[in-house]
Amino acid sequence: MRIVKHSRFPNGLPDHRESPEEEYHVIIRTRSSVKGFYKANEAQYSDWVQVLTAEAPLHLDAPMVSLPPADTGLLDLPLHQVIARRRSERSYGARPLSKIELGTLLTLANGVREVLRPSAATVAYRRYVPSSGNLGSVEIYPVVLRVEGIDPGIYHFDTIGHHLAQVSPGYFESWLREAVLFQPELAKAALVLVLTSAFGRLKAKYGPRGYKLGVLDAGHVSQNVYLIATALGLNVCSTAGFIDERLDAALSLDGLDTATSLVMAIGARP
Repeated sequence: MRIVKHSRFPNGLPDHRESPEEEYHVIIRTRSSVKGFYKANEAQYSDWVQVLTAEAPLHLDAPMVSLPPADTGLLDLPLHQVIARRRSERSYGARPLSKIELGTLLTLANGVREVLRPSAATVAYRRYVPSSGNLGSVEIYPVVLRVEGIDPGIYHFDTIGHHLAQVSPGYFESWLREAVLFQPELAKAALVLVLTSAFGRLKAKYGPRGYKLGVLDAGHVSQNVYLIATALGLNVCSTAGFIDERLDAALSLDGLDTATSLVMAIGARP
C-alpha cells in the first residue's frame, strides 16, 4: 500500500482515506503538539464544565412511575459465570418482567450511585458505569411491552429521581416490528431499551472527539445491560439495525446533538 505524507502524521497515512468515517477518524486524532499549550485536567474544573456536569441528568415533565431499588440479591452468579454465559439471544418467553427486575436492570446499567456537592455551586454524579467527563451522555428510554405493574408505553429512566417518566402511552410492538427494527423478532421481547447519546454535551467540552466518546459511553452502558440481564436469567440482544429518524422523532431528539445510539431487546428465556 502506498503511504502518503500528511502534515499531522510525518510517518505517513494510507492513501485510501476517501470515506467520511475515515476522514473523521483523522480529524479527531489528538496531536502530540496539543500537550504543549493545553492542559486537559484544568478544563475539568472550569465553571462552564461544571455547568455541563450539573445539567447532565435529563428530567422530563411527564407522568411518573416509581421504581423499586435495585435488588442485588437477584444477582446470584459470580462474575466469571456471568461473562461466560453472556450472549445475544433473539428468542423470548411469554413471561412478563417484574418491576423489580426492571428497577435492578436500569439502576445497575446506568443509574446514579451517589450525588456529591463539592461546593454550594457544584454538583457531581457518581454512576454505576463509566461516563466521559462525568457528563452523563447516555440516557435510557425503555419501551415497555410486558412488565408487571407498568402500563405499556415509551418511558425515560430518570437516574436521579429513580423513576420512569412516561413519554408516550400505548403498545408499541407492531410499531417496532414494522417501522423501526430490521430484525422483527426483537419486537417479541418484554422490554426494549433505547440508548441515546448527548453528543452535543460531549462536543461542548471535547470538540469533534466528543462523538467518539459518546459511542464509547453507549458501549459501557450496553455491556452493563448485558451482564445484569444475564445475571437475572434474561435473554438480551443489542442491535444497530433500526430506523434512526423514527426513534429520534418518537423521543423528541434532534438526531445530531442528541440521537439514538443502540437498541437492546430483553425478555425472559423461552
